[in-house]
Amino acid sequence: MTTPPARSPEPPENTPADPARTMRIGHAERDEVIEVLREAAGEGRLTTEELTERIELTAAAKFYVDLDAIVADLPVPPPSDRIRPTQRPPRAAPGPSDAPGHHPFDPLVLRASWDNAKRKGRWTPPPFIRLEAVGATAEVNFLEATTDLPEIDVEVSGGMGNAVVVVPEDWGVNIDRLSSSWGTVRSKVAADPQPGKPLVRVHGSMGMGAFTARHAGYFERKRLESSGNG
Repeated sequence: MTTPPARSPEPPENTPADPARTMRIGHAERDEVIEVLREAAGEGRLTTEELTERIELTAAAKFYVDLDAIVADLPVPPPSDRIRPTQRPPRAAPGPSDAPGHHPFDPLVLRASWDNAKRKGRWTPPPFIRLEAVGATAEVNFLEATTDLPEIDVEVSGGMGNAVVVVPEDWGVNIDRLSSSWGTVRSKVAADPQPGKPLVRVHGSMGMGAFTARHAGYFERKRLESSGNG
């Protein structure tokens, strides 16, 4: 049985504290690492025994540095990269894979604090999206989206706001891994898409707001019909 590398030695007393050692993680960060581990096992990088062991370590992890150690020997960025963006090496010319949303540790974030945050219209969605419904509505609308992705991962982090996912009639939305505290979770969309169409897999936790997955409303359908996309 192999184990991931141990933590690096503690920094000298006068060295500024590494945020990866002091910032605690939550369920969302643990879930992301577990998904990475499962993908690595599916690619033959980890044995079943190693996968089980690392999932247990992930469940017990408290800080970002713990997660870094668990995936240190896998071809993925350290989870702590998200809290240390200035430490990433500079890149000459950003390409599609450099844009947010192409890795679970760097999703496309729609954060609705005091104002609504919406992504809609004609666009190409990335595979990883995060809706942060802090105090307003965070909405991702796929009605005019163009994609060949079989699945799109949408993580929800709810506060007092609402989160909305809007999809075409032939798409599917799975909310099995989405929980709520005081809020509500509702989907008007089938969990399974039509053959060849994308599945939006939603996970995370709502706070006191509401999550809704739906198809186009009346006015949205009329607008799509008038533009030739209905």
